[in-house]
Amino acid sequence: MTSHVGRLYSLALALFVFFLTWATVAAHPWSAAATPRADPRAAALAARQLRLRHESIAVARVVRRRWAVYRRQLQRRQQQIAAVNRANAAAARQAQLAATAAAAAPTFSASGAAAPSVSVVTLPPVTITRTS
Repeated sequence: MTSHVGRLYSLALALFVFFLTWATVAAHPWSAAATPRADPRAAALAARQLRLRHESIAVARVVRRRWAVYRRQLQRRQQQIAAVNRANAAAARQAQLAATAAAAAPTFSASGAAAPSVSVVTLPPVTITRTS
């Protein structure tokens, strides 16, 4: 064979056949006919997934129950707080009414003159800044 083009084509064909054979042998097409073995890791993973699914359902059920109890207790507590607030407001109104009634009623001293009015004044705190 004296043609260089023919030699290149034959070399390319030989390389193509070599790599095709290599890929075919590496793929092991004959082992696919053998019985495929079940992977024990996949079976363990499926069992774990099933166990976790059941566990998550149980946990969700417990959480729902606890939230229901919490909401009932919170509602009861809020009702108690509202009742205490109403009682405090009523007592404050009664005290205010009693204070205004006492202020409106004239008080007389022994001499017969009206008692002087007294007012409470809140002064700012005294601050002294001295060194040593």
